[in-house]
Amino acid sequence: MRPHLLLIPGVVLALASTTFAGAQTPPPTPAPIVVPTLPPNTPGADLIRTAIGVAQQLIEQQRIRNANNAFGTVTYFRRYDMQVKTGANAYRSIHLHPGTVINPRGATPGVGAAVSVNGAGQPDGSLEANTITVQQ
Repeated sequence: MRPHLLLIPGVVLALASTTFAGAQTPPPTPAPIVVPTLPPNTPGADLIRTAIGVAQQLIEQQRIRNANNAFGTVTYFRRYDMQVKTGANAYRSIHLHPGTVINPRGATPGVGAAVSVNGAGQPDGSLEANTITVQQ
């Protein structure tokens, strides 16, 4: 075998690998996001900050309330499991337990029934139901 035939592809490969390795550019450094603030000497700045604080509290309260409640239409119900459609493409799993109160007394939340569920929100997004009210 001729050694120079093996040497040529080896040199080409070595040059190509260093060329391609050098062609890689590092990813760009992300620029920090500038959060908008009130300009200095804004008239009523204290009032605006207070209103923003109240709005943030209302949003947080609503988030907590929604974590423990579900309103919608039953899409699945079997023994201790239920699924409620809460929006256009939003569903929530509901877990019942012995002692879950279903109002009105004796009602069964069947598929297609409108329900209001109160309970304890779970880390997986489901709801452990304490009270289910079937809307008539």
